[in-house]
Amino acid sequence: MTDNNDEAALAPDLYDYDFENDPAETLIRLRREDPVHWSRHGFWFLTRYDDCAMVLKDPVRFSSASAGWGGGNPLARPGADAGASSAERGLSRTLAQSFNQMDAPGHTRIRALVVSAFSRRTAEARRERILEVIHGLLEAAAVTGRFDLISDFAFHIPIIVASEIIGIPTDDRETFRAAFELTGRLLAPKRSEESWAEALDAGRWVGRYVRDLVAQRRASPRDDLISALIAETGGGGALSDPELSSAISTIYTAAGMTTERMISSGLYLLLSHPDQWRALVADRALVGPAIEEILRFHHPTQSTSTNRRCTRDIELRGKILKEGDTVRVGLGAANRDPEAFPDPERFDIRRQMAVPPLSFGAGPHFCIGAALARFEARLAIEAIADRWPGLELITTSPVKDPRRHDRYRELIVRAG
Repeated sequence: MTDNNDEAALAPDLYDYDFENDPAETLIRLRREDPVHWSRHGFWFLTRYDDCAMVLKDPVRFSSASAGWGGGNPLARPGADAGASSAERGLSRTLAQSFNQMDAPGHTRIRALVVSAFSRRTAEARRERILEVIHGLLEAAAVTGRFDLISDFAFHIPIIVASEIIGIPTDDRETFRAAFELTGRLLAPKRSEESWAEALDAGRWVGRYVRDLVAQRRASPRDDLISALIAETGGGGALSDPELSSAISTIYTAAGMTTERMISSGLYLLLSHPDQWRALVADRALVGPAIEEILRFHHPTQSTSTNRRCTRDIELRGKILKEGDTVRVGLGAANRDPEAFPDPERFDIRRQMAVPPLSFGAGPHFCIGAALARFEARLAIEAIADRWPGLELITTSPVKDPRRHDRYRELIVRAG
């Protein structure tokens, strides 16, 4: 996003469509001129790799518990109920029960119960089912030969796999996904009463659905993660119903919602750099490094990502972060920090990295879905390279989806 007004450029609306559509220039300036930035949304926004990694790895000074989203959001921090509706207060309490919004020992206890479902070994065990999904989608796409990498392909792979792991019935999968996606508006400042009310309704529906599904599995267990979590007691005892419901939502996000953007955006990056795509087609040893470069270069949400709360006053690069302040680490910005990644604005699948991308976070909250996401992306890329090594990119200048700024609106390709 280009802005000739210096003040405006250094006080960007981090939720604005224009910024999300093309954030690189603004993030470069923030990283260079104001890397510890007090945003107009009422939180600190960090853009340098070392700062972001430090926050993620320090659960003592930067807490995940009750970490807010800053000003302008009625759900800014669970417990801050002044002026909030009963629905908003209820959703705040639900969010507070998510193990992703907890510190140790609660986070450690719940994470230990779910992490095995997303291990590398578990992902490998699902290889045949994932390939079945991928090839089914490619068969459907082959009928016309022209298809959308998002809506006809990448969008479905992780959603189907995550739903099956969790135990969401096939007939309910699309309704659940659509409602869950709407609730994402609750993590940004309120833009209008209408859109906020729609998101609250969706949040209430998701809550009721998950509670009903848990009740069904208690009465009649199946071979799915919900049933396994109900049966698991662990060292700290069984999960409470609120913890279980929140864990399911967190797992769905980690295993489903973000991976589809990684696959579609990754394929776009490869196809828009045809020399690198040809190199990968010729040498499949490049698929692994390509996935890491995709994660580095095109993190799904380039603007605001992981949030933390300061547990004490902290000095960082001459700024004082007050106890209770919200801190957002810009993972996409950190992944293009020239001090960590030389020539960071260049996409290069042969890049040698001295440090890992922060796309899956770091420290105790490292994404539980990382192994599964990488595995699904590898299988998807390899399947397309096998079937259509000459796949042609029709959408050469994609734009972000106005409904979801963290994904492209469409990425049309033609098989050849």
